[in-house]
Amino acid sequence: MSTKLNENQLIAVHLIASGVKASLIAKQLGIRAETLSRWRQDSEFIKAIQSAQETILEEIIDSQKSILILSQDTLIKAFHNDKLDDFKKSMIALRYLSLLKGKDTIEDRYEKKISTITFNKNFGF
Repeated sequence: MSTKLNENQLIAVHLIASGVKASLIAKQLGIRAETLSRWRQDSEFIKAIQSAQETILEEIIDSQKSILILSQDTLIKAFHNDKLDDFKKSMIALRYLSLLKGKDTIEDRYEKKISTITFNKNFGF
């Protein structure tokens, strides 16, 4: 994160990266909307937002991976549970597969989001 930004700017960076509306950010920080708009034109501010967005996305992906691992462990335990009959196990398997059908992987979604951020950065959005 840049050290050239003041405390209010750093707070604004994290709020923007988290998806908070500009009007709410200006109100929370006690600044005018025009001030926030001017900050958003600054290259250091833009870089800080992009860095914060990437960090947030990476944290979300790590969290989703952990949940996925726990879910898979639970499924494996169910498949090895002798108390469940084969019909129940097959229903669990079919339900799991139906949820995955046609879905992007976590990495695919991350790459798409990073591509969007890069595109927006390159074209000044």
